[in-house]
Amino acid sequence: MQYLFNVWEDIEGRLGKAKGILLLLDFDGTVTRIADRPEDAKLSPEMGRILRLLAKKKGFRIAIISGRSLSDLKEKVKIGNIIYVGNHGLEIEREGERFIYPEAAKTIQTVKELEKILQMEIGSIKGTILEDKGVGLAVHYRLVKNSEVPELMRRVRQIFQQFREKGKIRIGEGKKVIEAKPPITWDKGRAASLLLASFRKEEPLSIYLGDDQTDEDAFSVLDGKAITIFVGKPRKSKAKFFLNNVREVKVFLKRLSALEMGSSK
Repeated sequence: MQYLFNVWEDIEGRLGKAKGILLLLDFDGTVTRIADRPEDAKLSPEMGRILRLLAKKKGFRIAIISGRSLSDLKEKVKIGNIIYVGNHGLEIEREGERFIYPEAAKTIQTVKELEKILQMEIGSIKGTILEDKGVGLAVHYRLVKNSEVPELMRRVRQIFQQFREKGKIRIGEGKKVIEAKPPITWDKGRAASLLLASFRKEEPLSIYLGDDQTDEDAFSVLDGKAITIFVGKPRKSKAKFFLNNVREVKVFLKRLSALEMGSSK
């Protein structure tokens, strides 16, 4: 990966020549810092202001693609005129219309069942947070003592495996979280591809920013089709560029907001 600002002149030239820009952003760890508790994550006033400017900017389309539920994501962002993509692409709201992947809806009852079992089996492990995401269930362990994490993961994986063997869920993992997802082949990469296809006639230059393992699906699918940017300390990633942190993402977005479209740079 290349540090984005080291090659900014080239990137700026590509952006300036674009007919339009489709900006795809992860939420936690990308436009806002990761909080110990999911409910504590907040979009800073300045980041919110920049995103609102971009949402109104001619030639720009913005989508927030998150593992959070759609309702939670909308509550956190609170910006009109953008596309919201929740549960890694299983829920999409665009121009007032909401879509839930049909097969995903079948998992809602499974989530309720799993939550009851997990509350009994791991509820006593201090720091564990269960997040009901409607069509999925996340077990957050950022606040769990390091010495207790192996036992927690053993129990969770054992329970999840029983449901996976019955074809009721698939298992996903991210930063200090393990999730039960609908047993269908769908992820952020497929969601991003769907959005790109919907804007094909406009021929925008696409940009994807993300910080987690779940964003690697998008980086892979968008290889050669978009500017892919990993957020965080450089590591093995399918993204072509990287920014160090949320603060640098804010700088990048500020530069986008000041960009003159259709220039010949």
